[in-house]
Amino acid sequence: MANIIDNIRSCIVRIVAPGDTLRFSGLVRVRELPRDCDLTDFMEWWPRLAANERDRYTVYEHKNVLTSAGRAQLLTYIGSSTATTLGFAQFFAVGTFPINAVSPGDTSVQTEIFRAVPGSQTITGTQIDISTYFGPSQANGTYTNAGLYGINATSTIGSGTLMTHTLYAYTKPNGTPITNDYLISLQ
Repeated sequence: MANIIDNIRSCIVRIVAPGDTLRFSGLVRVRELPRDCDLTDFMEWWPRLAANERDRYTVYEHKNVLTSAGRAQLLTYIGSSTATTLGFAQFFAVGTFPINAVSPGDTSVQTEIFRAVPGSQTITGTQIDISTYFGPSQANGTYTNAGLYGINATSTIGSGTLMTHTLYAYTKPNGTPITNDYLISLQ
C-alpha cells in the first residue's frame, strides 16, 4: 500500500511540477557482527565489504522518514554559497518508548537510551551508507525507534536536531556487537 501511495505522490509531483524531481528514501538495517568484532576491527573491516557481503549480517530493516528539520537542513546546505552548514548525521540514537508511527514533524527519538557517532560513511552513486557501531555491552535492550541527529548534536542524550526518524523493532542481546547502517538515497 505504501508503495502505491508513493507512486501516486510521485506522479502528482510530475504533473504539478514537470521536469526533474528529487526524492529522498531511507532504510535502516541492523547487522549483527561476529562476537569478537571490536571497534578497531569494525573500522578496518566493514568499509571494505561489498553490499552483498554486508547483507549476510542483516537481521532487521525498516524505512524511515526525513523530518521537517532534516529537509530544511538539506535545503540550507544546497542553498549555501559557502558550504558551512552544520552536520546532518553527527549521532545515531536509539529509543525504547512504544510508538507505532513516525512522522516528518517528529523532533526526538522517544525515550532515547543510547547514541553514538557514526564510524564510517560510504557513498555509492546517489546513496550514502552511514554505519554506526554498538559494542557488545552497549545499548543492550529492545529498541522501538531510532534516528540521526545533527546541528550541534553531542553525546548528551536529546541534544541536537532530529534529521531522520524510523520505527526500529529490534532487541540487541548482550555480548553481540552490531552496526546500524542508515542508507539514504536521493533519486
